[in-house]
Amino acid sequence: MQVRSGIGAGAGCDTNATCVNIPGSFSCACNAGYAGDGAACADIDECSTGSANCHENASCENSAGAFSCSCDVGYAGDGVACTDIDECATGAAGCDSDASCVNAPGSFSCACNAGYSGDGMACTDIDECATDADDCDAKATCENSAGSFSCACNDGYAGTGTACADIDECATGANHCDTNASCENSAGSFSCTCNEGYEGTGTDCSDVD
Repeated sequence: MQVRSGIGAGAGCDTNATCVNIPGSFSCACNAGYAGDGAACADIDECSTGSANCHENASCENSAGAFSCSCDVGYAGDGVACTDIDECATGAAGCDSDASCVNAPGSFSCACNAGYSGDGMACTDIDECATDADDCDAKATCENSAGSFSCACNDGYAGTGTACADIDECATGANHCDTNASCENSAGSFSCTCNEGYEGTGTDCSDVD
């Protein structure tokens, strides 16, 4: 028996068929990737029929008598086996240095960290002090920093910065009034007044002669 592939047109076989000689006759069989009776063969579109063995995360491309598989964007492999590419781990994501990268199947996302605004690819610091997004006490000063801020109670006040209370310098002895002066506390401050019979600034009093 003789088998002749691709040269069966003279015997009436399709150009995409194989001619098999047998005693007193012959037969035609369509080549792999083709379907028909051998005399007429048509390409099988494996991509459309679902007979291709491409991975679920791959694209199938039909060709004459064959097909090819290519992993989709975000996946790596030979098309038959595809695995997710972790762009966050490889550094291929390109997220801003002040953003967080979250991997997803075949993709990823970038989100600016707290205290920053933007699309994740480009992030800028939020000035909470300028935008009134801080929670500082009304008697405190807000200071912006990269991605954050801090609150500090003003002079004459004590607390965490988010809650500030007046310091009674007269009660704590933190004033510098003269021993012959009276101390009067006020919001965030105090004042010294020389006692009767004395004169001066309150921090320095002398006897009135």
